[in-house]
Amino acid sequence: MRITVLGCWGAYPQPGEATSGYLLQTDKHNILLDCGSGVLANLFKFINKEDLDAAIISHFHHDHSADIGCLQYASKFAMVFKKRDVPLPIYANTKSNRFADLTYEEYTVGKEISPNISLDLDGLKVSFRETVHREYNLAMRLEYEGKVLIYTGDLGPETDLASFCTGADLIICETSLFEHESGLFPGHMTTRETAEMAQKAGAKKLILTHFPHVGNIRTMPTEAAKYFTGIIHLAEINKVFET
Repeated sequence: MRITVLGCWGAYPQPGEATSGYLLQTDKHNILLDCGSGVLANLFKFINKEDLDAAIISHFHHDHSADIGCLQYASKFAMVFKKRDVPLPIYANTKSNRFADLTYEEYTVGKEISPNISLDLDGLKVSFRETVHREYNLAMRLEYEGKVLIYTGDLGPETDLASFCTGADLIICETSLFEHESGLFPGHMTTRETAEMAQKAGAKKLILTHFPHVGNIRTMPTEAAKYFTGIIHLAEINKVFET
């Protein structure tokens, strides 16, 4: 599996960048994980609008979902001009009243996900786990050809994801806070909390993402490395990672 970072800021994008969004690719798939502000402008650097197979949304906070409306328009144009034959599936939880808006005429269709629902998307298996966050959020476990990728969406340190993440080759985890800021924003993780979760899960690699706008984020890997012995990366727009 190959992951391209399309956006990595929390809350709102830095100038010229984007909030949460990741393109997951295999030899069969182009899957968008979250669709935050500014994500589409980066997505279409890598694939054509008609080549997206599905989008999976962790939760409906704007920094994870702001570009969904524009994604729906892109699907419409692809179908009107006969470059796409079927509506784009957008997977998300049904706890929010925004779920109904995911179905847009005949161009996109909302599909439910939950901890009780697992997906098999042409060999890509996806399962979900609820996290502790102010908005109902589902972390994702994606498995393909023996590799395991975890994308957390947003979560607080009260979330026990260790068993869900067991065997992960790569964890993409929100890291909204520096080590000394524990509890500053409930429902978000510090560098230490993220690293300790990955260590407990026995993960091989960890990508820190969903960054704060105050402080030097370049110091975050050093903070995390005190508590995680695997490989640590800092998310960066357009950067590609392999499982």
